[in-house]
Amino acid sequence: MALWYYGSNGNQHGPVEEAELRALIAAGAVGSQTLVWRDGMGDWKPLATVPELGQQVTPSPHVTPAYPGYYPPVAPTSGIAIASMVCGIVALFTCYFAGFLGVVAVICGHIALGQIKNSPVPVGGRGMAISGLVLGYLGILMTVATVVFFAFAFANH
Repeated sequence: MALWYYGSNGNQHGPVEEAELRALIAAGAVGSQTLVWRDGMGDWKPLATVPELGQQVTPSPHVTPAYPGYYPPVAPTSGIAIASMVCGIVALFTCYFAGFLGVVAVICGHIALGQIKNSPVPVGGRGMAISGLVLGYLGILMTVATVVFFAFAFANH
Protein backbone atom coordinates (compact mmCIF):
# COMPACT_ATOMS: atom_id res chain seq x y z
CA MET A 1 0.00 0.00 0.00
CA ALA A 2 1.06 3.58 -0.62
CA LEU A 3 2.21 5.86 2.15
CA TRP A 4 0.31 9.18 2.18
CA TYR A 5 1.03 12.63 3.54
CA TYR A 6 -1.64 15.21 4.30
CA GLY A 7 -1.71 18.80 5.41
CA SER A 8 -3.88 20.17 8.17
CA ASN A 9 -3.71 23.37 10.22
CA GLY A 10 -0.67 24.50 8.22
CA ASN A 11 1.34 21.39 9.15
CA GLN A 12 2.37 18.33 7.19
CA HIS A 13 1.41 14.95 8.64
CA GLY A 14 2.50 11.50 7.62
CA PRO A 15 3.50 9.17 6.31
CA VAL A 16 0.34 7.21 7.01
CA GLU A 17 -0.91 4.07 5.33
CA GLU A 18 -3.89 4.32 3.02
CA ALA A 19 -6.14 2.47 5.49
CA GLU A 20 -5.29 4.98 8.23
CA LEU A 21 -5.94 7.91 5.88
CA ARG A 22 -9.32 6.39 4.94
CA ALA A 23 -10.15 6.12 8.64
CA LEU A 24 -9.27 9.81 9.10
CA ILE A 25 -11.51 10.67 6.14
CA ALA A 26 -14.39 8.64 7.60
CA ALA A 27 -13.94 10.34 10.98
CA GLY A 28 -14.03 13.78 9.33
CA ALA A 29 -10.51 14.69 10.44
CA VAL A 30 -9.48 14.97 6.77
CA GLY A 31 -11.85 16.90 4.49
CA SER A 32 -12.35 17.20 0.75
CA GLN A 33 -10.07 20.25 0.47
CA THR A 34 -7.26 18.80 2.60
CA LEU A 35 -4.10 18.60 0.54
CA VAL A 36 -2.67 15.10 0.12
CA TRP A 37 0.41 13.65 -1.54
CA ARG A 38 2.06 10.29 -2.10
CA ASP A 39 5.15 9.17 -3.92
CA GLY A 40 4.53 9.32 -7.67
CA MET A 41 2.25 12.37 -7.55
CA GLY A 42 3.58 15.57 -9.11
CA ASP A 43 2.22 18.02 -6.56
CA TRP A 44 -0.04 18.20 -3.53
CA LYS A 45 -3.73 17.98 -4.49
CA PRO A 46 -7.02 18.46 -2.67
CA LEU A 47 -8.34 15.11 -1.48
CA ALA A 48 -11.51 15.45 -3.57
CA THR A 49 -9.46 15.50 -6.80
CA VAL A 50 -7.52 12.30 -6.03
CA PRO A 51 -9.40 9.46 -7.80
CA GLU A 52 -8.41 6.64 -5.45
CA LEU A 53 -9.53 8.52 -2.32
CA GLY A 54 -11.95 11.17 -3.55
CA GLN A 55 -15.03 8.91 -3.80
CA GLN A 56 -15.03 8.35 -0.05
CA VAL A 57 -15.23 12.06 0.77
CA THR A 58 -18.54 13.78 1.27
CA PRO A 59 -18.39 17.43 0.23
CA SER A 60 -18.44 19.83 3.13
CA PRO A 61 -20.80 22.82 3.04
CA HIS A 62 -17.91 25.21 3.68
CA VAL A 63 -15.41 24.95 0.85
CA THR A 64 -11.98 26.39 1.46
CA PRO A 65 -9.74 27.27 -1.47
CA ALA A 66 -6.89 24.94 -2.33
CA TYR A 67 -3.43 26.12 -1.40
CA PRO A 68 -0.93 26.69 -4.21
CA GLY A 69 2.07 24.38 -4.51
CA TYR A 70 5.13 24.87 -2.37
CA TYR A 71 7.77 27.21 -3.71
CA PRO A 72 11.12 27.38 -1.97
CA PRO A 73 11.92 30.76 -0.45
CA VAL A 74 14.20 33.07 -2.40
CA ALA A 75 17.18 34.53 -0.60
CA PRO A 76 17.05 38.32 -0.35
CA THR A 77 19.62 40.21 -2.37
CA SER A 78 22.21 42.29 -0.57
CA GLY A 79 21.56 46.00 -1.07
CA ILE A 80 25.26 46.76 -0.78
CA ALA A 81 25.97 44.31 -3.64
CA ILE A 82 23.45 46.17 -5.79
CA ALA A 83 25.09 49.50 -4.86
CA SER A 84 28.50 48.08 -5.76
CA MET A 85 27.33 46.97 -9.19
CA VAL A 86 25.52 50.23 -9.92
CA CYS A 87 28.51 52.36 -8.87
CA GLY A 88 30.81 50.17 -10.98
CA ILE A 89 28.60 50.57 -14.06
CA VAL A 90 28.27 54.33 -13.58
CA ALA A 91 32.04 54.60 -13.00
CA LEU A 92 32.68 53.27 -16.50
CA PHE A 93 30.39 55.83 -18.12
CA THR A 94 31.47 58.94 -16.22
CA CYS A 95 34.73 60.59 -17.06
CA TYR A 96 35.34 62.81 -14.03
CA PHE A 97 33.89 60.60 -11.32
CA ALA A 98 35.22 57.22 -12.53
CA GLY A 99 37.92 57.05 -9.84
CA PHE A 100 35.61 58.16 -7.03
CA LEU A 101 32.74 55.85 -8.01
CA GLY A 102 35.23 53.05 -8.68
CA VAL A 103 36.49 53.33 -5.11
CA VAL A 104 32.92 53.30 -3.80
CA ALA A 105 32.14 50.24 -5.96
CA VAL A 106 35.21 48.39 -4.68
CA ILE A 107 34.50 49.20 -1.03
CA CYS A 108 30.83 48.23 -1.33
CA GLY A 109 31.76 45.06 -3.22
CA HIS A 110 34.15 43.88 -0.53
CA ILE A 111 31.67 44.71 2.25
CA ALA A 112 28.88 42.85 0.39
CA LEU A 113 31.03 39.75 -0.18
CA GLY A 114 31.92 39.72 3.52
CA GLN A 115 28.29 40.04 4.58
CA ILE A 116 27.15 37.35 2.12
CA LYS A 117 29.87 34.97 3.31
CA ASN A 118 29.29 35.52 7.04
CA SER A 119 25.50 35.80 7.07
CA PRO A 120 23.71 33.14 9.15
CA VAL A 121 20.85 33.16 6.62
CA PRO A 122 21.31 32.85 2.86
CA VAL A 123 21.81 36.21 1.13
CA GLY A 124 21.96 36.62 -2.64
CA GLY A 125 23.91 39.09 -4.72
CA ARG A 126 27.36 37.52 -4.84
CA GLY A 127 27.54 37.91 -8.63
CA MET A 128 26.51 41.56 -8.40
CA ALA A 129 29.18 42.22 -5.77
CA ILE A 130 31.85 40.59 -7.93
CA SER A 131 30.77 42.53 -11.03
CA GLY A 132 30.83 45.74 -8.96
CA LEU A 133 34.37 44.92 -7.85
CA VAL A 134 35.56 44.25 -11.40
CA LEU A 135 33.91 47.37 -12.80
CA GLY A 136 35.15 49.46 -9.86
CA TYR A 137 38.73 48.34 -10.38
CA LEU A 138 38.37 49.08 -14.10
CA GLY A 139 37.08 52.58 -13.27
CA ILE A 140 40.04 53.21 -10.97
CA LEU A 141 42.43 51.87 -13.60
CA MET A 142 40.91 54.14 -16.25
CA THR A 143 41.28 57.16 -13.97
CA VAL A 144 44.91 56.35 -13.16
CA ALA A 145 45.67 55.76 -16.85
CA THR A 146 44.05 59.09 -17.78
CA VAL A 147 46.02 60.98 -15.11
CA VAL A 148 49.28 59.34 -16.20
CA PHE A 149 48.53 60.09 -19.87
CA PHE A 150 47.87 63.78 -19.20
CA ALA A 151 50.88 64.01 -16.86
CA PHE A 152 53.17 62.73 -19.63
CA ALA A 153 51.45 64.87 -22.25
CA PHE A 154 51.95 68.09 -20.28
CA ALA A 155 55.46 67.14 -19.11
CA ASN A 156 56.66 66.62 -22.70
CA HIS A 157 54.97 69.71 -24.07
